Amino acid sequence: MKRNVVLLVDDNQTHLYSLGKHLAGSGFEVLHAHSGSMALQIALSTSPDAILLDINLPDMTGFGICQQLKADPRTKSIPVVFHSATYDTASARSQAAELGAVSFLSYPINVEHLENVIKGAIAHARQNHLQS
Repeated sequence: MKRNVVLLVDDNQTHLYSLGKHLAGSGFEVLHAHSGSMALQIALSTSPDAILLDINLPDMTGFGICQQLKADPRTKSIPVVFHSATYDTASARSQAAELGAVSFLSYPINVEHLENVIKGAIAHARQNHLQS
């Protein structure tokens, strides 16, 4: 059975390591990106099943990345889950939803909830793909 591929985007090495380790231990194949440009490149070249995207990155915001992903026919159907340690505001959550993100998680992240959100987002995206 094919493992679900998650692109984990964060410039914080601790977050990359801890979230990546948990997701890998839960059966996901995890790809890592520490910048927006790297995330876009990996998303276009691998078409992951879901993207776990930080908002605050060194070269662009997660919002800008999501906007580019959703505007590109090759990546628009990939579910995006935002995560942030610093931008947990109603405005940030609203902007994430407007951009088409399926969820917004803030720190500390409950890893079981994260796993369920990602699995649900992937299942929903696959169901939509089958219906189209």
